[in-house]
Amino acid sequence: MTDPKPSMFLPLKHRDFAFLWTGQSLSSIGNAMFPIILAMVVLDRHSGATGLGVVLAVQGIALAVGTVLAASIGDRWRRTRVMIGADVVRAVGVAAIAIAPVHLNTAVFMVLVIAIGIAEGLFLPAYSAVPPRLLPEEALQGGNALSALSQYVSMVAGPTLAGLVIAGVGPGPALWIDVGTFAASLATLVFIKETDAADARDESADEEEPGGIVRRGLRDFNEGIREIRSRPWVGASIGMATVVMTFCVAPAFLAAPIVAEKSLGGSAAYGGAFAALGVGSIIGSIVGGKIRTSRPGTVACCGLFTIFGSVGSLAVLPLVGVLICWAIAGVGVTVFSILWMTALQQDVPDRVLGRVMALDWLGSQGLMPLGYAAAGLVAASIGTRDMLIVSAFIVLVAAPLPLLVRGGTTFSSRPAAVENEPAGTTV
Repeated sequence: MTDPKPSMFLPLKHRDFAFLWTGQSLSSIGNAMFPIILAMVVLDRHSGATGLGVVLAVQGIALAVGTVLAASIGDRWRRTRVMIGADVVRAVGVAAIAIAPVHLNTAVFMVLVIAIGIAEGLFLPAYSAVPPRLLPEEALQGGNALSALSQYVSMVAGPTLAGLVIAGVGPGPALWIDVGTFAASLATLVFIKETDAADARDESADEEEPGGIVRRGLRDFNEGIREIRSRPWVGASIGMATVVMTFCVAPAFLAAPIVAEKSLGGSAAYGGAFAALGVGSIIGSIVGGKIRTSRPGTVACCGLFTIFGSVGSLAVLPLVGVLICWAIAGVGVTVFSILWMTALQQDVPDRVLGRVMALDWLGSQGLMPLGYAAAGLVAASIGTRDMLIVSAFIVLVAAPLPLLVRGGTTFSSRPAAVENEPAGTTV
């Protein structure tokens, strides 16, 4: 990260990354459409709110299971092959639902939802871990910024497109659009020439022994844990993210529609808050791609302090203040994500990167369902406003914790000489 005037679009000069980014930009639109479509399909099946809750819970559990599998086996195959396999499963699953979304047998419907969730859990860590095999180190930050940019644009465009298509012609055609985005992803992935890790190991002999696959998977999972433990800044950051996502972000997401309905003007205010978050995230993608600093950990963790404003604003501010705070939080959290992802890709050995990425997801996202459940109980006990104030102050305590351990300020395990460089930051 030494180029004083880096170009965010430099990674697109690399053929294989350009294929990856193009395909995933299209696919992410379908990914953003799917939750909206799935909800409409479930409601059209007359399953009601309870049925929708069950489906979403099952999908979340399946996603976590897929990520656990990725933490065990994700570095044993080329990452693009894992992504291709996951895309095939998701495309087939969505197509099967699209054929008969309302009349599909309930058991078959749930199996398809589980398969789609597991495949997504396998896909996400592989996608996060593949850029170092396609880009030189100096282009990784720009590549992560581009990926974040397309993701957040899709988060705005996908639900909008899904709503328009469902309103016009129903959920079936919307599902086929999602299938088409998977096809676009597959069409680009097959042309990518992924560089194999120099230190990849061939342990196929284990598979020939009884229980060899399971034993190898457990060994690989434990190796991912060891890599995290050997890098205090990684473990501290994942732990911090677990606390913030579970006890701060989950309560805010749970409280947002309640507060919007009671004091901010209704559902339009709720949608406006997430629109502001999306706009801020798009801006954060651009800013995050341009930052150059010898203290990325410090800059990243400072970005998370913006969550304090987004959570606290729901408790004390009018709508305009909430919108501003949520937009600022979008910038800060996205800057953190880009610097964090780049640091992992640069510091963690390629042979275990997929597993570390999977464990990172489990730590930061895996306990959010528990956070939603706990937030509901706490809000019922002390009130929504007090819960939000407590959650906001948890951010202030948790966000700087990674800076207290070795490598936390630099997001790096490299020699101490790096720690002594001037702490300048340029954008």
